[in-house]
Amino acid sequence: MKKLISLTLLSALALTACAKPPSKIAAAVVPSSEYSDLSCSKMVNELATLSAKLEEAEKKQRSKVATDAVTVFFTLIPASTMLGDSEANVARYKGEKQALERALAKKKC
Repeated sequence: MKKLISLTLLSALALTACAKPPSKIAAAVVPSSEYSDLSCSKMVNELATLSAKLEEAEKKQRSKVATDAVTVFFTLIPASTMLGDSEANVARYKGEKQALERALAKKKC
């Protein structure tokens, strides 16, 4: 009985430590004023750059999620706890993209 409880607790702990899917990562708070001095064309170019960076960070994060699923299945330890993940980058790029989109709307570009 103790073994079952220990295994259940260990499994729950391992699952809570897994990497989050990009869709469940909240955007970091970034003020739109950071982009207010840019021209519309520079904002559009920056938005394209940020979108590409966000897409790459989300791709890496999805890979970490998949890796965690496999490693938890075999070892009960998610690999991202040791190797890290891209959650901070996803949050930052999401926040920067939202801030830039707000700045674009304010300038009516």
